Amino acid sequence: MNLLQSVFLVFSIIDPVLCFSNVIGVKYSSHREVNILPAGQDFIHSIHYRRKHRSIKHTNLNVSTVADQTKEEEGVTIGDTKGAALIFDNVAISRGSNRILSDINFRIERNQRWGLVGPNGCGKSTLLGCLTGSVRKDEGQALIAPKLRLGYLRQTAVSGSTKTVFDEAASEMNEINEAKHRLTALGNAVSEGDTSQKLLDDLDTANSDFTAAGGWTQEQDVDTVLKGLGFQPEDSERLCSDFSGGWQMRIGLARLLLSKPNVLLLDEPSNHLDSSARDWLGNYLANFEGSLVLISHDIALLQAAVDSIAEISGDTLLTYVSCSYSKYLEEKEFRAKSAMAEYERNMAEAARLQAYVDKWGASATKATSAQSRVKMIEKMKKEGKLTPPPTAIVEKRWKPSLSLPSPPKSIGEVLLGLENADIGYPGSPALLKKLSFELKRGTKLILRGPNGAGKSTLVTALRGALPLLKGDRYENEKLRLGSFTQDLAQQLDGNSRAIDLVTAYAREGKFGDINVSNEDARNAMGRLGLSGDKALRKISELSGGEKARVALSMFCLKACNVYVLDEPSNHLDVECIEALSDALSSWGGKDGAIIVVSHDKSFCDSVGFNTVGTVKDGSLVIEERDLNESDWKQYDMELFKASETGVSTDQSTAEKKELTPEEKADLKKKRKMAYNAPKQIEKLEKKISASEEKIAQIDDKMMNVGNDVGKLVDLSNEKKAEEDEIAIMMSEWEELELLLAEVS
Repeated sequence: MNLLQSVFLVFSIIDPVLCFSNVIGVKYSSHREVNILPAGQDFIHSIHYRRKHRSIKHTNLNVSTVADQTKEEEGVTIGDTKGAALIFDNVAISRGSNRILSDINFRIERNQRWGLVGPNGCGKSTLLGCLTGSVRKDEGQALIAPKLRLGYLRQTAVSGSTKTVFDEAASEMNEINEAKHRLTALGNAVSEGDTSQKLLDDLDTANSDFTAAGGWTQEQDVDTVLKGLGFQPEDSERLCSDFSGGWQMRIGLARLLLSKPNVLLLDEPSNHLDSSARDWLGNYLANFEGSLVLISHDIALLQAAVDSIAEISGDTLLTYVSCSYSKYLEEKEFRAKSAMAEYERNMAEAARLQAYVDKWGASATKATSAQSRVKMIEKMKKEGKLTPPPTAIVEKRWKPSLSLPSPPKSIGEVLLGLENADIGYPGSPALLKKLSFELKRGTKLILRGPNGAGKSTLVTALRGALPLLKGDRYENEKLRLGSFTQDLAQQLDGNSRAIDLVTAYAREGKFGDINVSNEDARNAMGRLGLSGDKALRKISELSGGEKARVALSMFCLKACNVYVLDEPSNHLDVECIEALSDALSSWGGKDGAIIVVSHDKSFCDSVGFNTVGTVKDGSLVIEERDLNESDWKQYDMELFKASETGVSTDQSTAEKKELTPEEKADLKKKRKMAYNAPKQIEKLEKKISASEEKIAQIDDKMMNVGNDVGKLVDLSNEKKAEEDEIAIMMSEWEELELLLAEVS
């Protein structure tokens, strides 16, 4: 066999199309070409991702451990977890001089999905931090089992990355990337003239490893996750640095999910996601094959993604195994009522016994029975029956409140407006063109529309923070505008005390009020849960949720007649979101106006909007009406489904029909089957390949049986049986492919 034949044979194993294109000198192109050789090498130009969809397998963290020993790797402590995925063993953590968590014993089994809940600042993120090594423990251990891969979303996202969105998202698909690197190195060796049998065998093995890792479907897998998180196809080739902090967090989340960890820790992953991306993430996590700990204020995400709840209450942890979020709320109330009822029964029984003792203790004839009752009371005390139930169980979670100052009177009806405005960023095409809009007193406007349509850009321009490309922005001479944006908490000066920032904001600026006292600021912060020394701490010492409450305290101390809020529920816990929506629902009357961008349905329903603005296709359409269900379906889930199928939103909505219960059950069953289909397809392909090899061996035997007719008949029957088996497997394979196409 000459050199050309050897090379052709090897690369026909790797990819027949690639081999053919290189041997005959034809440049083969594809949607995305991935260079697998270093600069200057041109033996292989690209790999065309054309294979059938397969699931990705990943190499687990391989750490040798023995019982009673631990090993630290990248801040994570690996040790004997007694079969669990990870454990917290008698963990205690302090923040400064304050003990915030005590005696935490928490066992997370393999494939359990936990939601970690509790008020802002209670220690949820701190608890996860002691597992990842970023938080120091006072006592106890936090361990992950050997040979498991831990994944957690870094809060720095992809800041500073010089890669494209696609490359950054794929950067931690380690098994695929390592297999690709080995395939590249061996390909280089062949291109340099080494055609030894060992090298060709190694190259064949490397190709098999690349295939098994899911290398041929890497592009589809990355594109699917990016699309689910709201990215457009053309975004894949843009640099990460082109995107805002919120979108960079989405890239970081995509990178994490694609790394396929066995244990996944997520801390408020939905903060920068719109409703369609949140729904996609909830579905993804519901089907996640591994252990999950999710911190989120998004009730819908918790309801969809987790199957157990752990609540931090007081300084301890309460667990609710096999409870959805809604069931957890019921169980929590039931536990509290049961504990109090039992305590009250015990106290009543002790009082009855004590009354007998008090009445007959001095009696000579009943002294024995009175003493017996004293012993019964002492036994109840020792058993803890007369001890009040733990605060963590019976305490009703304190609810924050928010009070907004009455809006100052304006002159005339119009508070703010745009005329023939083109809105966008300098150097880029306008996102919105020729907008004319007036915001009148008494208006509560919700802005809806597809992701990326320009809603946040519009409110930034309305606030006056973004100069118009064309046209005019005008405002009432008595305008007092306040704003609350999703990133406001992250922009606070970390070296300043919380109380100083709040008072400075209230007193300074064009419309500041020098009469706002420290007591006023402390009261506003206290109503939001920032009481005691929390108000005196530096911003850098507060949790993310507490920072958001500081920003909310600043927001509510200045009297305004227009409030502009961009995704206000991000970073706020459930109670604060309710407090904000309650305050906005009753604020304003006929003198104030609100403009809100939000994907939080429960928040919007509570506010009670009377005007809906649709931002779409570079325009703004205003309708004086309430929100309805179609607003959410049209611009969230339906948009996502349409992008998956290539059907326009309007067409998708028009063709949608209400499914019967039987059809819904059938669809749910198909989706579950489709989720496992890639793995089944991969298994079938391996079985088909094995059967084809067996048939080839039978053919060789048939060539050598000579005149032995009986042996020939047996071999023919054996061959037919294998061919029939292949036909069955091919039919099953085609059905799975059709199922994937139907569900997607």
